[in-house]
Amino acid sequence: MNKSLNIVKEFISFLEKYSQEKGNEPSDFKEFILWVNEYIFDNNQSEKLGHGSNDLNIELTFLLITQSKYYKAYVKKALLNSEINTADSYSFLYHLSLVDSFRKMELINIHMLEAPSGIEIIKRLLKKGLIEEFDDKDDKRAKRVKITKKGLKEIDKLKFKMQEVYSNMSANMDLNEKLHIISFLRRFSDFHKENTD
Repeated sequence: MNKSLNIVKEFISFLEKYSQEKGNEPSDFKEFILWVNEYIFDNNQSEKLGHGSNDLNIELTFLLITQSKYYKAYVKKALLNSEINTADSYSFLYHLSLVDSFRKMELINIHMLEAPSGIEIIKRLLKKGLIEEFDDKDDKRAKRVKITKKGLKEIDKLKFKMQEVYSNMSANMDLNEKLHIISFLRRFSDFHKENTD
């Protein structure tokens, strides 16, 4: 019975820590459990690694940047015999395959690229006949782009190779690990969206 009481006390202690940190009570049990998991993981990892918060920030940033480089390396290999040869070109074409059309700047902004870099990618895709451009009926100054039949065939040809890329990027994680990392990365994404808009 004493062990059970200790668990209840620890549970209450975590609830108090949550309220202090967040300024409110958890909205549901799942949210609370995720927070407890992160809290325990953060504290245990800090103790084990003996890192200060600045060291951890540097390591985390470096690891995130490295993932992007791994992705580009996998994609480069997948695109060896393709009409396109960069991860961004593939991503532009893939996003266009999901919709009727995008304004040029909409497509560029989705990929968080500078306008000149995005325009270069669009020019290359137009030159190869993988996309086509047309006037935007709502804004005469803007141009829209859409994927062509040739572009759709190219996406279809690359589908299985790109599924292998995504599988490699998940690094053989199990379902729970994938759900955890997606949860963490969504928080990253939401934070950076708010701070860069």
